[in-house]
Amino acid sequence: MSTVETIRPAPAGLRHGTAGVWATAAIACFGLSVVTALVLHVTQAAVVDPVRQVISDYALSPAAGGFAVCVLALAAGTGCLLAGLDRAGLAVSRPVVALAGCWGAGLTLCAFFPTTPTGAPMTFSAEVHRYAGLVLFVSLPAAAGLLARSAAHHPRHRGLAGRLRRYTRWAWAALAVFLLSQLPVLLAPPGGFDGPLFQGLAERLVFVVYLVLLGEPALAVLRSGRKPC
Repeated sequence: MSTVETIRPAPAGLRHGTAGVWATAAIACFGLSVVTALVLHVTQAAVVDPVRQVISDYALSPAAGGFAVCVLALAAGTGCLLAGLDRAGLAVSRPVVALAGCWGAGLTLCAFFPTTPTGAPMTFSAEVHRYAGLVLFVSLPAAAGLLARSAAHHPRHRGLAGRLRRYTRWAWAALAVFLLSQLPVLLAPPGGFDGPLFQGLAERLVFVVYLVLLGEPALAVLRSGRKPC
């Protein structure tokens, strides 16, 4: 006599519990990234000017390992966030996964392919870093915009959808300011640009908004797990 086993989906409560674990892991990764960035800002203040120089310049400082931890923690946290969103009942579409993957891959490449100092000739490593940076800067707000559309169809997550749409607009605006701040360097003649720069400050503003884009869904997963289904 044969026995047929039926595989049953995990109970909703168990899935939400797992979602909370993934969301907590994501927040821990984001927190590690922020703390590392603050340590770099304090300890490398004499080497990297936070107003003129971009965050990637920390990779050229004695604390290059800290820069790698900072960006890789963001990439790891994004993976945990996607897992948490899926288990919270918010179906993460393939385009969102693909764009989030581009964000994570861009961060990883930036960690292992350092840039060159501002105004210095570009090397192969710096070219990889530049294009990886371009990909990651565009990918995250694009992914957040698509996630907002998906969340709008779930009663539990409609509040999240509205907040993500607002923060996504902020992210695109901050990115536009950062790109404009890059023009003096990109258009400078050979030998570099010695005038006033604010690209470092603009880039840090971008990452503050991006952290909000990442942290808000993670917090929403934790809040939804506390609500009765």
